[in-house]
Amino acid sequence: MPKCFYKMTIPCVFKRRHYTLSALVFLMIFFFITGCGYSSKSLLRSNVRSIYVPIFDNDTFRRGYEFDLTRAVRDQLLLRTNLRIVDKDEADSILFGKISSVNENVLIEDRKDNIVESRVTIRADIRWVDTRTGRAIVERKNIKGTTEFIVLRNETLTSSSNESFVKLAQSIVESMEEDWW
Repeated sequence: MPKCFYKMTIPCVFKRRHYTLSALVFLMIFFFITGCGYSSKSLLRSNVRSIYVPIFDNDTFRRGYEFDLTRAVRDQLLLRTNLRIVDKDEADSILFGKISSVNENVLIEDRKDNIVESRVTIRADIRWVDTRTGRAIVERKNIKGTTEFIVLRNETLTSSSNESFVKLAQSIVESMEEDWW
């Protein structure tokens, strides 16, 4: 047996094992992704292609919040779905919404009872209706968006509320998706 036989077989065996291991890892990832229900299709109803979003109702004393939330919901629908936002007469569906509560909770106060950190929680109810049948597609209550703000960072109730509107709008759009399990 030549002296170099030992040195020649190890890299070949190593390469074969490396390719086998790479193929095994690739197959595991492939089956994991396809086997876990991953899909690139939208989770929204396929028969609904357009939506009308009227100004949300507001059952709170915080005036103007209904306009900000409606704008945030429309932005999230455009950003995260394939739905077209259209006028009421052209829409396949209508998303009705209502702000049910706005709560501000103090989390931390300093020794002089000044607010250091606070939390804003905005809750809403939605009803998504198919205009062709008049039946509700989705009806959800008590969807919330919560944001904390720190006064020492010059964060305010207004800036925190705007962030809460975005989080609430994201939750609203997520609640419009079909259950896939």
